Amino acid sequence: MNKAGTTPITAVHRYFEVSLFLLLTVGYLALATTGKLDLFSTLVMGGALILKALNYRRRREPELSPQTVRTLTVVYIFFYAVDFTLLSGGWPDGLIPATSRLVLFIAVMKLFSARTNRDYLWLALIAFLEILAAATLTVDTLFLAFFFLFLLVGISTFISFEIKRSTEAASHFAGPLAPGSASGRRLQRSLAVTSLVVAFFTLLLATGFFFFLPRITSGLWSSYGLQPQQISGFSDEVSLGDIGRILKNSSLVMRLRATEGETLALQGLKWRGIALARFDGHRWYTQSNLAQVITRSPAGDFELPLRPLGSAASRRVRYSVLLEPISTDVMFAAAVPLELRGRFQAIAMDQGGSLLHLRQSYGMVSYEVLSDVGEPSPNLLRTLPTEYPSWVRETYLALPPMDPRVKELAAQLTVNYDNPYDKAAALERYLRTEFGYTLELPSAPEDDPVASFLFERRRGHCEYFASAMAVFLRSEGIPVRLVNGFLTGEYNEVGEHYIVRASDAHTWVEVYFPGVGWIEFDPTPRGSATDHSWWTTVRHYYDAFDLWWDDWVINYDQSQWERTLRKTGRTVRSAWHLRWWLRRVRQQLAAQLNRTGSSALASPYMLPVSLGLLALVMLLWRGRALADWLRAYRLLHGNGRGRSLSGTDATLLYQRLLRTLERRGFRKRSTQTPLEFVGGLPQPEPSGAVDEFTHLYNRARFGRPEAGSTRLIDLLRRVEGWKRER
Repeated sequence: MNKAGTTPITAVHRYFEVSLFLLLTVGYLALATTGKLDLFSTLVMGGALILKALNYRRRREPELSPQTVRTLTVVYIFFYAVDFTLLSGGWPDGLIPATSRLVLFIAVMKLFSARTNRDYLWLALIAFLEILAAATLTVDTLFLAFFFLFLLVGISTFISFEIKRSTEAASHFAGPLAPGSASGRRLQRSLAVTSLVVAFFTLLLATGFFFFLPRITSGLWSSYGLQPQQISGFSDEVSLGDIGRILKNSSLVMRLRATEGETLALQGLKWRGIALARFDGHRWYTQSNLAQVITRSPAGDFELPLRPLGSAASRRVRYSVLLEPISTDVMFAAAVPLELRGRFQAIAMDQGGSLLHLRQSYGMVSYEVLSDVGEPSPNLLRTLPTEYPSWVRETYLALPPMDPRVKELAAQLTVNYDNPYDKAAALERYLRTEFGYTLELPSAPEDDPVASFLFERRRGHCEYFASAMAVFLRSEGIPVRLVNGFLTGEYNEVGEHYIVRASDAHTWVEVYFPGVGWIEFDPTPRGSATDHSWWTTVRHYYDAFDLWWDDWVINYDQSQWERTLRKTGRTVRSAWHLRWWLRRVRQQLAAQLNRTGSSALASPYMLPVSLGLLALVMLLWRGRALADWLRAYRLLHGNGRGRSLSGTDATLLYQRLLRTLERRGFRKRSTQTPLEFVGGLPQPEPSGAVDEFTHLYNRARFGRPEAGSTRLIDLLRRVEGWKRER
């Protein structure tokens, strides 16, 4: 990007080139790390930046001529039309990918052909378009780091560009600072520090504007950038094996935090997604898509038409959920949700008790739930009747043709029990203890997956355990349904919230008990606890910051803006009482200091510790002067004969000479040179010795080190001895 011609490259020009190159690189990295850029474009642009960095290091001229750039641009215009309509999918899905590749093509062309200030401005604009595209395509916290770097480098680029352009336009300008010179390096450091300070205060001011200006919750381009994760298993149809694929995915799904009480109260809960009633031997599904629409109450909540599990077993928890963009309209909740709050006009609940939001969301979904997570006592469940309503028998007892061994095994395992609860508990215990857990399953489809799991493989993942238990129970005439959702997740002690990933996906069963409702059973063997290492703590710190970013930046809406203003108002009002608080703190601090001082004075270690601290202070304050005095003393009173003195040694001896003369009343002014000072001393002694000492000192200090022989020591001794004789 060097400027063509014979104009010398100045320090400002070199600084500007580096800054502009970094600006373009940061914009590219921000765009590449979104994961939305195709591999070919990523490699081409990355390779172009590396090649340009190498060429820039060798200080080569622009590689492409204007004619070559024009020809390639015309060719790419036709390619862009093909890319937009065919390769990228057309309007609107292909707009962002095709345009991003167009921007990168222009960047490569300008990168290898920039010669004028206009070309440089084009590169800066391209870098801005890169960071703008990245902001559209991601909400990840990594973008925050690139944004700050872009802000810093952008300010540096435009400051240095303006200085460069002004100096080039000034016809009277002469003697430009060359790159690599001391003055040039100082100027470059000043530009870097100035850019850092301006970027910091700009970010500070922008943060204030962000939190205190009114909010707009919808985004124009959100449907392009925030495409949901394709996590299967949470639709109205799930084939055996789907959950196994999800469990190999570590993508973040949601974060949860208790809004009343401690978040650890959520430990052990499962986050219920969708309930599936029908089974055809290979897949679970819901036969009807009918759902009840629930509107907001006058208080602003959604009151859900579910009955708690009984007053004696009731235990209620209120928690907030921040759900990542995933390919489902299901809202996850624990056990029996009773109330829900969120930015929804209406929600729905299907026949299985699953919660659904009715708006298409390309971003995160935030809501708060009150759930009853109590568990009725086993004694109560054992005494309940077994007469089920017709709708329960028709929907939750149906079975496809099965291997007869399945029904025989179920009867054998439950023969000793006479109630649904004990039968369900026995089947749950059998599956947990007699079968193994694995994600490695045969790739070929099986004729009867449940029978194969029970009698051949005897190993599987949660979906097979739950399906086997559901088939067992239905063969015994006990209504049951399959539930897909998530386990509690990993507790983040830094942010005090739970992290739920796709790998926490889980399947269990719910058994129907008349008069109570659906009770959870989980036949899958419990996994071992994961070790908590230092790397886990690092991830937790990052995730806590990521949650803050999502909560206070990405999802910062009108309601949070209003809460922020109210909290700020309370803080300002409470500031009037700050002086009383400071006075109380000062009184408490004074009392504590008095008690501490009394205890310290009575301690036997007080005197040695005080002396040690005093010695340390003196060493830090006058340590250099003490070291110089000791070195001069060794030179004067040691055996220094037979060797030349260094310039530093000569300086130390000269300083001792000045102190000696100052005690005699002859003080050297700071404006005097050594020769001017010695010329003003009285004659003949000690000025004769001083005169000779001064000439030897000048030669040893500024010219010939060998001149600083032991003669300097002899002359200084004579001057000090003359002082003692007087």
